[in-house]
Amino acid sequence: MEEQQQRDREKNAQPCRKLPGGRWIVTMVGVAALFLLAGFMLGQVVVADSGIVPGSEQDPLVTASWVEAKLNAFASALRAEIGGVDRPLPSQPGEPVQIVEPAPVYKVVVVEAGKKMLPGEGTEFILRSGLARAVVLIEGNGLTNLTTGRNLKHGDLIERDHLILSPRDDGRGIITETEVILLVKNKYRIV
Repeated sequence: MEEQQQRDREKNAQPCRKLPGGRWIVTMVGVAALFLLAGFMLGQVVVADSGIVPGSEQDPLVTASWVEAKLNAFASALRAEIGGVDRPLPSQPGEPVQIVEPAPVYKVVVVEAGKKMLPGEGTEFILRSGLARAVVLIEGNGLTNLTTGRNLKHGDLIERDHLILSPRDDGRGIITETEVILLVKNKYRIV
């Protein structure tokens, strides 16, 4: 029993050391210093350079407000160069711009059941509601469904929300089975 007590005293008398000679404290301080130095060096690499101009080749990512400011500055300079806001921009130097006629727009057209809508040459239309079928008087030549890319023959159902083109004003068009609402761009007749 005395031997056991003697061993316990010797064990408690010696300090708990992981490395001989108390070097574990020095090692821990060295590792901490190494982590701090690595963090500092990484931070220096990651920090953005404040001398880079936004939008330059070094920093191509810009905000919408910066783009708008640049476009406004360009437009102001262009207006000053041509001598005012109200003058149209010339297509070639010294040549004034002439507007021949306004561009056609889509108009809402309501066609009663049983009526025909005969579009003119180059007229586009879109069936928004109702039922209608293609009317083609000349065999082989129909209306063009620009959405699907196919030619509509006599009696084919006009699909909703498809863009239809009439290449000629020769009697081709649509006949309505119910009241329909169309968007029509250009000339047309209802008979």
